[in-house]
Amino acid sequence: MSHSYKTISNSPEERQKKTFTWCYWDNAFTDEEINKILKQMDSQDLQKGKTIGFKSEKINKVRKSNIKFIEYEEQKKETNWIFHKLNTVIENINNKFYNFDLNGYKSFQYTLYDAKEKGKYDYHMDSYIGGNLNSYSEERKLSLTFLLNDPNKDFKGGEFQINSGLEKNAETVELPKGRIILFPSFMIHRVKPVIQGIRKSIVVWVVGPKFR
Repeated sequence: MSHSYKTISNSPEERQKKTFTWCYWDNAFTDEEINKILKQMDSQDLQKGKTIGFKSEKINKVRKSNIKFIEYEEQKKETNWIFHKLNTVIENINNKFYNFDLNGYKSFQYTLYDAKEKGKYDYHMDSYIGGNLNSYSEERKLSLTFLLNDPNKDFKGGEFQINSGLEKNAETVELPKGRIILFPSFMIHRVKPVIQGIRKSIVVWVVGPKFR
């Protein structure tokens, strides 16, 4: 259902709701498909995650993760199917709950948080506010996290939290294996330290024109 107001809705109250702090989609990928993704991703060479706005000596205090960006390429069939399935989720969630003007994304980020490194990502926002106007042509508007392994078996800790007000009132989002959550990129959020095992996920930032 779209709330672009170019169509008629028989549930108009849904269009009147405030912006949701987050939404989710379950079962977009089967267990077999998730295992296929893990096999593909775990063969990648990873690098330390970086954080814009922090000096190099402070990054490790804020973010401890290992990442690999996977680019979309027309002939890269081994990973393009992942983009196509994520596109369907993004389009449906955006049309029903956010109605942001979106352009797209050219890559997703495979991310590991390892308990051996006390993997975490402290409170931050994905949108860029201020800074060099020539650095980015479009705004990050919708963020996606897709959890690839089981928090009850493969790792402990690593809870995902969204802060819509005071930090003490941050909401812990239930995130089982296979769940995809989407949220506005201007929401403050974090991944708490992983205390056992390795947390594995895919992250996407969908860009679009300036909010208006």
